[in-house]
Amino acid sequence: MQGGFKVQKKFFKELKTKLPTNLSMPTVIAEELDISIDSAYRRIRGESDLSLNEFDILSSKYSISADAVLSKSNNSINFQYRSINHNRFGFISYFNSLSEEIKSLKQFGLKEIIYGALDLPIFYYFLYPKLAAFKMFFWMRNVFEFPDFNHKQFNFEAVSEDDLEQSHEMIKSYLTVPTVEILSEEALNSTLRQIKFYNEIGIFEKKQDIIDILDDLRKVVDHIQKQAEYGYKFYPKNHLPESGDGDNLKMYCNEITISENVILLRLENFNMVHLGHNVMNILSTNSDVFFQDAYGFIQKVMKNSTLISITAEKERKRFFNILYRKIDKIEAHFRD
Repeated sequence: MQGGFKVQKKFFKELKTKLPTNLSMPTVIAEELDISIDSAYRRIRGESDLSLNEFDILSSKYSISADAVLSKSNNSINFQYRSINHNRFGFISYFNSLSEEIKSLKQFGLKEIIYGALDLPIFYYFLYPKLAAFKMFFWMRNVFEFPDFNHKQFNFEAVSEDDLEQSHEMIKSYLTVPTVEILSEEALNSTLRQIKFYNEIGIFEKKQDIIDILDDLRKVVDHIQKQAEYGYKFYPKNHLPESGDGDNLKMYCNEITISENVILLRLENFNMVHLGHNVMNILSTNSDVFFQDAYGFIQKVMKNSTLISITAEKERKRFFNILYRKIDKIEAHFRD
């Protein structure tokens, strides 16, 4: 009986993480199970057992995994997987899911997002259309192998307007939330390698396309630098913060390359970790054990990084000049 109570207690702890802060868990349980508030409280306190049917109703409604509840080992962590697939979950679905998740974070009492970026934070690729089109083309052709892209030459029209439009909604959502971004000097390397690779195998139809993509990449770096200078995120051509909050960004530069893209969400009643997998796919968990381990590591990274938002103008310029020089070097090669 004691073991059953522990499982039930763990289940309700998991359920609490699925509810916005403005919702009462006893009220939700009572409404979903069609029982009284008093009966709901008795189940939460362990005075009444939660039936298998009731478990099924609540776990299905709020996507609670049985593995997350029944696991007895801290070495066993339950993850959810968000994976791009041309049949089931394309880019529009991916952008929609991220946009809706970001918008919902305020309901869960968002404190901050900590983004440890191996590359540029993925949202920034979509600030300017030609860079966005190139990145999406590369991902669809060479990472996720969309059949329609297998033998295509690159052109900006190959990526649909619908995909690009939905990506704008995603980036606008990201610009509204408080964020700590940790960037490294390697942030542009993967994109620059992709450009060189496509040039070497003859995927570009026109050299001017390469110049246009690099121009957009330079605009992105310039935009990120301005955000660091101002201490808040904003949309291009609008220097006002999207959230109405003039202090929603802290940016660090890190000289030790981060080994993976990791996003930590600190919320009112629980925390989450998103790990990048296969470029854009996402592994997510609300395991407190995993979060504390990831949070401890990211705090060490921050201690060995330099805060370059608002303060440290010299360090900020030094860092972004490194990124500009990388773009200039490859652009000079293509202009010769």
